[in-house]
Amino acid sequence: MIKIKSRAVAAFSLAAVVFAGGVASVTPAVAAPIAAPVHAAAPGAGELQSKLQLVLDPNGSRAARANELEAGEAGIPLVDQVGGVMATVPGFQWQAIDPVNVQGDTLTHNLQINVPGFDAMYIELKWKEIDGTWKLTRESECTIAYYANLPCTV
Repeated sequence: MIKIKSRAVAAFSLAAVVFAGGVASVTPAVAAPIAAPVHAAAPGAGELQSKLQLVLDPNGSRAARANELEAGEAGIPLVDQVGGVMATVPGFQWQAIDPVNVQGDTLTHNLQINVPGFDAMYIELKWKEIDGTWKLTRESECTIAYYANLPCTV
């Protein structure tokens, strides 16, 4: 005589074969891989220099210039004012310098300012990666405006 417990196991196995088409088995769950966010390669000091030259060029494409700014089109009037101030200072020179430090989607580096008769000055600039492009932050636009004795308007 088959015991009740054995009958239940046999019935379950038979149901599994009939309804599932084979012997029931347990498959371990496999977690989907976690995809890390993809970041654009960080630019070096030379590329940052080129990006700043584009931003500060009043004759450059307005759309291209806005694409380099976190503030976008709204940041153009301020960088135009800053560029105007820079152009009035005799012998004024600036250069993006190393090191370039990247932490996640934020990049920092120094901008070296040289004015004849004064010691070099260094301003830390920040860039943020947005949609695959490193853009000068609003904060950095305001920092540059401060040194140009202009109010921040972004």
